[in-house]
Amino acid sequence: LTLTGFFTRLCWRRKRLLEQEPARHHSQVMILPILYSLFNIGTVVCIVVVNKTVFQVAGFQFPTLLVGIHCGITHIGLRVAALLGAFERRKFPKRALIVLALSFIGYNVASLANLALNTVGFYQISKIMATPTTMALESVWLGKKFPRDMRYAVGVMCVGVGLATVTDVQATWIGGLIAIVAAMGAAQSYIFIGKTQHDLGASSNQLLVAYTPYCFVFLMLLSPLDTLLPKKNPNIADNAMIWIMERMTFTKSLLVIFSGCIGLLVSLSTFLLIKETSPLTYNIVGHAKTICILVSGVVFFEDKITSKKFIGIVVALSGMIWYGQIKLRLRKESEKGKKKQDVEQPVMLDNLNLEASCANEKIS
Repeated sequence: LTLTGFFTRLCWRRKRLLEQEPARHHSQVMILPILYSLFNIGTVVCIVVVNKTVFQVAGFQFPTLLVGIHCGITHIGLRVAALLGAFERRKFPKRALIVLALSFIGYNVASLANLALNTVGFYQISKIMATPTTMALESVWLGKKFPRDMRYAVGVMCVGVGLATVTDVQATWIGGLIAIVAAMGAAQSYIFIGKTQHDLGASSNQLLVAYTPYCFVFLMLLSPLDTLLPKKNPNIADNAMIWIMERMTFTKSLLVIFSGCIGLLVSLSTFLLIKETSPLTYNIVGHAKTICILVSGVVFFEDKITSKKFIGIVVALSGMIWYGQIKLRLRKESEKGKKKQDVEQPVMLDNLNLEASCANEKIS
């Protein structure tokens, strides 16, 4: 009886500890996605303003080269952080890093071509289409299933973002083809980031510092493509060498470097958010950034708001809130399932140990 009582008390003590530990983990799981989402929104809004200043004020209209500079600064910054002990560097298969780099570059090149060949309205439609494309590719490649109410919520949000942002929808067949490629490029890039981190068991810092050198080399090789982009201002330098020799000043060079530093934060926030949530949630946060920019323009800069834009903002926010509630519900259900499984396994093991002990006592 004493032995039975001892094992019974031990089982209940373990059960109480296991019930308390997931509760703390659950609160942490709920807080991190919110923090990473805010981090990503803040850095992306900041880099939009900084890059706009780089293009218009500094006259550095070489986007491919600028993204390459971002990758170089990201690698240098993270290597310094690793040397200071912020994280431990790891080696990964070169093939996985090259595939991830090509995925990232393909997405950026397609986006630039999309913006250059299409109107702003059609470009915005292609960005919206990246969300359902992400869902489709995750379903095909990863076998992931999305609840029906989640698909409805994403549809409502896409309609709202379209009403709020799309103005003109003029496009050629070449522009339409590029828009499709850009939407698929964005979706596959987000999925590759999440899948690579999961498969390699890598942290965001470890993967970023490992694959950015490949991005830098590839982007430097592709940077001459910037000369093919249409120049809206005839006073803009034809290529980067002319800009360096004739237009560059100390202030302008600092502005380009500062853009690279913000780019480091954008990349880090992107990897953190995708690893903690999913490629689809990252897409949703991207649309939330668009709505935030629209609302801030109305509130702080007295931008005009039409009834169509207002309805679009309300519909988009409704879809985002609906999506957030669904994700919250799924997380709680997942945590309850893990909690139940973790509690049942130790109790079953203890029962087996108790039965074995009782059998040994009878034999002795």
